[in-house]
Amino acid sequence: MSKVVITGSNGGIGLALVKEFQSKGLRVVGVDLSASGPEGLDYYQLDVTDEAKALATYQKIHDAHPDIAYWCNNAGIAVLGPFLEVSAADFNKVMAVNLQAVITATRFWLEVFNRKGGCVINMASAAGMIPSGDMSSYVASKHAVIGFTRAVQLELEAQKSFASTCLVVPGFVQTGIMQVGSKYGLPEKLNGLASTPEACAQETVAGVLRGEREIIPTLSGKVMTGLYRYLPFGHSLAATVYQRSRKLK
Repeated sequence: MSKVVITGSNGGIGLALVKEFQSKGLRVVGVDLSASGPEGLDYYQLDVTDEAKALATYQKIHDAHPDIAYWCNNAGIAVLGPFLEVSAADFNKVMAVNLQAVITATRFWLEVFNRKGGCVINMASAAGMIPSGDMSSYVASKHAVIGFTRAVQLELEAQKSFASTCLVVPGFVQTGIMQVGSKYGLPEKLNGLASTPEACAQETVAGVLRGEREIIPTLSGKVMTGLYRYLPFGHSLAATVYQRSRKLK
């Protein structure tokens, strides 16, 4: 039975991915910051920003589960607010969780998968393609994840590697990261545009199992990234949406 490891497995999209992969017959291993994981799950507690402990934990996971076929970098955080109001420490923490930890895990698991095959799944966000005010650290981290994952996949294809990556770019999803109704979070009036974690997970898992290299789950993700990428006024539209969303508070 193939196995998948999911970081940030205890809630939001991570927990939905756990259940969806399980429904498709895969055995799931969870990784999260909390002391315990979902019931019945092989689980490892880890702060993914502690590189030394992370690498040691990844080795333990590999030793205990040599048949891992997928590693999913899902753990992520957001600190919202105007750039000049977000402390350097908070900004750097977002980058450490959302980007540097992804790079560390991707390096470790691609070296494993290069020998036997496997896929690293990196969860990004539509915010990684579309700029949004009050989210500068989150936007920066997800832009970097997208560019990083695409660049690595080009290398793997050129090398005809057994390993691969899969980039996932959801739109609005009903998780705590959106901080709905808070001062700088998604306005409550726009919450209806958000998909459920379960719907996001269903599209994501289906695409992963089909071998897709880029997946944009959720209707909002498809619409937002499509408008921004293909319409000449995409940037102006993003600015207008942001300014109007602030007035909804």
